[in-house]
Amino acid sequence: MNKKAYFVGIILTASLLFLTGLYGISQGQEKFDYDFLIKNARIFNGSLKPAFKADIAVKDGIIVKVERSVKGRAKRIINANKLFVAPGFIDLHTHVDRGMYFPENRACLNYLKQGVTTVVVGQCGRSAWPIFESAKELIEDWNKEGIGPNAALLVGHGQVREIVMGMENREPTPEELEKMKVLVQEAMEQGAHGLSTGLEYLPGRYGKTDEVIELVNVIAPYGGIYHSHMRNEGERLLDAVNETIAISREAGARAHISHFKAVRKKNWGLVKDASALIEEARKNGLEITADQYPYRFSSGNPYRGLIPRSLWLGQTKYEGLDSSDLEDVFDHLRDAQLLELYQKVTPYFPLSQSHQQFLAGLSRKRLVQFVGGHLVSASQFQGPSNTRERKHFIERMKDLKFAEKAKKGIEQYIDASLAGPENIIVGICVEKKLEGKSLTQVAAMKGKSIGETAIELELMGARCVPLRMSEEDVEYIMKKNYVATGSDGTTPFYGIGLPHIRSYSTFLHKIKKYALQRKSVSLPHVIRSQTSLAADIMNWEDRGWIKEGFKADIVVFDLDNIQIKTTISNPHQYSEGVKYLFINGVLVLDNGKYNDKLPGKVLLLKKSQ
Repeated sequence: MNKKAYFVGIILTASLLFLTGLYGISQGQEKFDYDFLIKNARIFNGSLKPAFKADIAVKDGIIVKVERSVKGRAKRIINANKLFVAPGFIDLHTHVDRGMYFPENRACLNYLKQGVTTVVVGQCGRSAWPIFESAKELIEDWNKEGIGPNAALLVGHGQVREIVMGMENREPTPEELEKMKVLVQEAMEQGAHGLSTGLEYLPGRYGKTDEVIELVNVIAPYGGIYHSHMRNEGERLLDAVNETIAISREAGARAHISHFKAVRKKNWGLVKDASALIEEARKNGLEITADQYPYRFSSGNPYRGLIPRSLWLGQTKYEGLDSSDLEDVFDHLRDAQLLELYQKVTPYFPLSQSHQQFLAGLSRKRLVQFVGGHLVSASQFQGPSNTRERKHFIERMKDLKFAEKAKKGIEQYIDASLAGPENIIVGICVEKKLEGKSLTQVAAMKGKSIGETAIELELMGARCVPLRMSEEDVEYIMKKNYVATGSDGTTPFYGIGLPHIRSYSTFLHKIKKYALQRKSVSLPHVIRSQTSLAADIMNWEDRGWIKEGFKADIVVFDLDNIQIKTTISNPHQYSEGVKYLFINGVLVLDNGKYNDKLPGKVLLLKKSQ
């Protein structure tokens, strides 16, 4: 071959390769270095350091580069100029599993809009899989069908106890305790991260400390964590914290206090002594942590009546409802009627066979007490919307002697249980001008006593929210370096019911109110509490940071335009400010809009055995 033919051959080969490359590009086979490239970002990486400028490259669900200027080709480039970037927020305490059973809520959009990429479920003693045979079945279902945020499961002490013992108030037999241990171990083997308790709730409160220690002993060898809704968050807060510490010490497991707070006005300030107990335990080598939601009002349904049940039913002073009160109120009902009412107010699922057997075995007196106790707290059977009860209440109030005592009893109730009239806010009212006002302010506007005003608001169907925690306590807890963020929220059906606003706004609210407006804590401190601290508490070594090699759970937000729209008058309002959200490297919020993707995974415990 002569030189001319040789060079012609090279040119033809090169041309062919070039044309082949062009064809490949035209067929969608272009070579990219990255899936996403986030440019010009100001990054809070999960530490306490200020934000720094850098680019972030993502490929195959992993952060592969964090550099001042990343070169290369990406399928999608996002210009984050004037925006901030942080690790995706981790919610350490949620009840979103209740809503995620339903496909329409599987995305948890109210959490995605806050920048949340991972949730911990199965809290307060209730496992995340009550309608499934096992944790494994739920895990397979969610991973197959897809979920919005990642989810980590806890096994619930209360549910395990109910499966084995029903709702009986007694210690388990050795055989029953062994069955409970087997159920907990099964959950841990299938990937649960630990055990949760709801020691203020039934049947969790029936379990003594030794029983809980025995079950935490099961999770300890796996490296599991003990999450506790403690036995008391009021006047016995210190006893409850000491119990949690004792369980951690005796079982040799990490312990985490859920929604750390002190409720009721007379207990405000106790969080300082409680924190001192935690800090002493930490100095002694125990891994004790906590989470909080940054609000002064509590409960999944924070709206409260202003007339206590005892007064509404005819007592002349507020003393709460004890056993004799319940017998007086409900003893006229036959057993079948009691059980029918009980079934109506037990949420979501039919009574288990063991639960039905437990109820059938109760004495008449115990049945009245047990069922009556549940009915007392069931709002659909109380107050002004019940025409029969309303009629009798109004008739009784015509007796001036009764009415005067009742008003004083109502005022006593408001002071003792609802933190005083100055700490009760009218949330929803037919008289719109009263919304957002305190009960004290409304009474002044109407020229009436607190008791008279409370009765008037109740009879017009107003929904009020008591501020049961103090602002000083909220900020004191928030400043602790071992306190992360947990919304204690749900994923409700949009527009249905009156949920706590924390379900829609916790994470951005904490940033906006406490870091930007009040400056109670620094912005890096808040970001850390919602990212790297939470990941460290859960022993996740690949999430919670903007670092090379970490999972690409990333939130890109507009710090100057965070909008918290939800209010106690209208709780179903999505927060705004998150522009882009990545979960496992998949973009789910694009310029603030959800794109219907479900990239979340159930995070399984990496066993340390």
